[in-house]
Amino acid sequence: MFNLKVLTLLIIAVGAMLMLISMVKYYAVCRLTQTLLETEEAITNRWCKTYYSLMGFFLIGYLIVFFSLIYDITIVGELLTGIIFFFGAVFVFVGIALQTDMLSAIRENHERIVEQNEQLHQTEDVTIFALAYLAEIRDLETGKHLERTSQYVGVLVKNLVDSPKYSSYLTQKYICDIVKSAPLHDIGKVGIPDSILKKNGKLTAEEFEVIKQHCEYGANILKTAEQKLGFESFLRIAIQLVMSHHERWDGLGYPHGLKGDEIPLSARIMALADVYDALRSERCYKKSFSHEESCMIITREKGKQFDPDIVDAFLKTEKVFLEISNTIVD
Repeated sequence: MFNLKVLTLLIIAVGAMLMLISMVKYYAVCRLTQTLLETEEAITNRWCKTYYSLMGFFLIGYLIVFFSLIYDITIVGELLTGIIFFFGAVFVFVGIALQTDMLSAIRENHERIVEQNEQLHQTEDVTIFALAYLAEIRDLETGKHLERTSQYVGVLVKNLVDSPKYSSYLTQKYICDIVKSAPLHDIGKVGIPDSILKKNGKLTAEEFEVIKQHCEYGANILKTAEQKLGFESFLRIAIQLVMSHHERWDGLGYPHGLKGDEIPLSARIMALADVYDALRSERCYKKSFSHEESCMIITREKGKQFDPDIVDAFLKTEKVFLEISNTIVD
């Protein structure tokens, strides 16, 4: 028959080892928490110290009982049991309090990170708009054009989400990325000479060939930025949009003469938004068209200049386009 004393010693020894390992691991957890929260509080606050002390107390208790059994030292059983139960309750209480404190600190840290991320996103959006506006003011455009076209793009892409053809493709990230990319659609105009860009009269064939290069100029600018980042960002969609927003559904656009679904969806959406705003805007070289006239022109180009699905989405939301056009004025 297995000796009861040996079994008891084995249980106590294993318990002591587990407590010692727990103390080492708990210290590591406290240090990690301190690093994550960027504070000394996690390792120095009263709960942490108390909890660590209680673990040490239990380890000492294990050792006292272990050696008392080996050397047959008599310990008052009732008192020892009472002490163990009392400090066991304290151990649990302090553990819960410590966990609560840590969770509160983690929540506060999370809220601070969320706020910082939001500020970074706002800074990014403003920077994107400022860069895009630099290109627009060289072409006699205004910042309002950027605001309107961004909103038009948002309206179109959100309408397409309900279409079975696009629902799995148009994730929330895609929607955010394309709206963020829209102001950059003509950033390549920074590479076009003012003599051509600001010309009031009709462009010659040679001058128009120069104008057409702004798509590739802009895409190359963004490709350089993307390579510097080293990770996938909204610039992937921005590059597609900038490069191809002058392509036509029938393949007669530029710079590469892409046709139909060969044209990235982001560029097909941007194309319609850009043309609608151009039609509705008065310039020194042209008059503005009414909303109704603009709708008729876009409808006539369904399947020619524009993707039929994008035109359908436009016609479903044309009243929203009108509201945006009337609200955000030059």
